[in-house]
Amino acid sequence: MQACQPRKAKPVPKPVALTPALVDAPQIIPQASTSARAAAKPASNAPKPDQMPLQVRLPRQEVRAIKIAAAEREQTVSDFMLACFHDYMKSGKHA
Repeated sequence: MQACQPRKAKPVPKPVALTPALVDAPQIIPQASTSARAAAKPASNAPKPDQMPLQVRLPRQEVRAIKIAAAEREQTVSDFMLACFHDYMKSGKHA
């Protein structure tokens, strides 16, 4: 018959007065609260130039090939596509 008994209320923590020491204390983020990707990612100090997003629709197989090619060169897809664009413009085949 335990299911019919009312649950006991959890005790409510008492309020604490804010002191300058508590307000100025640095925030500590536990390592377990960060994702593995965020924790392992090295901070890059090199500022990137102003960039604008460009959305392109491509067939699924071509997208897969582009992602593989970028990963083989250890580049992001954006950097790889920008390099491809510059090579295309240098080739003179665009006119």
